[in-house]
Amino acid sequence: MEKKKRPNILWITTDHLQGVFLYPDSECILPNLKKLISEGMHFPRTYTPMPVCCPVRAMWVTGSYPWLNGMFTQNHSDPSITRDMYPNVESYAKNLCEAGYKVGFNGKWHASRLRSPLDFGYEEMGHFNAVNQDYLKPQDYTHIRPQPKSKNTLRLTPVKNFKWPGSDPFMCWGYYEGDMDDLPTHRLAASVIEMIKAYSKDDKPWHITAHFPEPHDPYTPHKHYLDLYKDVHINLPKSYYDSFEGKPGMHRRESGIWGDITPEDVIESRRYYYAFCTQIDDQIGRILTTLKETGLEDDTIIMFTADHGDMLGAHRMWSKSWMPYEEVWKVPGVVKYPGVVPAGVVCDKLIMTHYMPYTFLDYAGAAPLKSNHGHSLRPLFENPCDDSWENIAFCAGYGCEFFVTQRMVINGRFKYMFNGFDFDEMYDLENDPDEMKNIIDDPVFKEERSILRGKIYEMMARYKDPYGDVSPYGDVHGNRPNRYGAPRYLPRQ
Repeated sequence: MEKKKRPNILWITTDHLQGVFLYPDSECILPNLKKLISEGMHFPRTYTPMPVCCPVRAMWVTGSYPWLNGMFTQNHSDPSITRDMYPNVESYAKNLCEAGYKVGFNGKWHASRLRSPLDFGYEEMGHFNAVNQDYLKPQDYTHIRPQPKSKNTLRLTPVKNFKWPGSDPFMCWGYYEGDMDDLPTHRLAASVIEMIKAYSKDDKPWHITAHFPEPHDPYTPHKHYLDLYKDVHINLPKSYYDSFEGKPGMHRRESGIWGDITPEDVIESRRYYYAFCTQIDDQIGRILTTLKETGLEDDTIIMFTADHGDMLGAHRMWSKSWMPYEEVWKVPGVVKYPGVVPAGVVCDKLIMTHYMPYTFLDYAGAAPLKSNHGHSLRPLFENPCDDSWENIAFCAGYGCEFFVTQRMVINGRFKYMFNGFDFDEMYDLENDPDEMKNIIDDPVFKEERSILRGKIYEMMARYKDPYGDVSPYGDVHGNRPNRYGAPRYLPRQ
């Protein structure tokens, strides 16, 4: 159904959340997100375009891959390629403002170390995280909504530390006690709730973000939520026993840095992580209840996703980075828009999280992003079985603190990861969902391998990837030999 009134847009996200934890058989207790799925459309094949926080969040702002927006890896660590996006990059928030929307930011930023959301079209900020306040301008503070001060009641109990080969020990999980209103998750939700209430008094349509920084490691839920998992049985992922035979050496090395871990370590880490997720879910419920109470629920697009996943002990690894696995790349994808998006529908098409700003602009009637590095999801909202949808995920990676070059395509059944630092990987996701066997050299899959390699070259050319055949920089660098890009290592068939 076509609505005459332009929708409000509520964008809720988390950090480090695997898509499978929203599946019906998940051990994770997420009643509010499960309810959102029952009232909207679930995309169980949602992929992040990049595997670490900062470049993904820059893509959320700009809708473009890093060779166009300038954010390649993490911007807050010392070995960073760039601290900021390129000057004058596009911003979906700016386009929404120009279309008459009120646009407010809450939560984790991390898209730039040197500039804040206020420099990219957001009109004001509520509770925020990963904004470098050293670079806020005096006038910026007039656009930051007052926040209640912490009561400083929280007490943290570390439980498990890890130590990498040359690092100091660091906490991986623990728990908080104290007044739950002091928790960052609860403070962020309170900020979003106040912003919804304030914006609902105006006739202008609005866009509000609720970008939760959790459940990023260390996994530190409040004890109230941890106690919910006392008697919950948690399964050990099958990939814990991966031998890494036939895989690049980085797999064995990454697994090795975590030391002599045990199955109990993996299960215990998941217990704390799940409790952290339940804590977030509880606050998402508060936000959605407020939306309903304001009477705006039927006039609001609600989108939920995450920036990337977390290995969480699978393949004996934690966190994220260059790993090719679904635990890192596959994230949640849910939309609710009453009267437009059918309720309780599962769409099995492959989508990517940076398509969401394109979708917002489409429904807002705002100017589209010129990069065309993504698509509006509107065709799938209105017809989840749309056969014309290009069922491909194209992903890029440059590592985290240690730089690598990767390009990946997924076509539904198969995944191909081009590794510029070692030999490539290919997985049959249908018959090997735990990605234990690299079939890159298996002659049985010669035809599929050739198709996927061709698709990588096709997608690189379409988006003017500098490693592909079409330069994003025109003739600035002259007529470069193509051997300086992916063709050095990546066959065309």
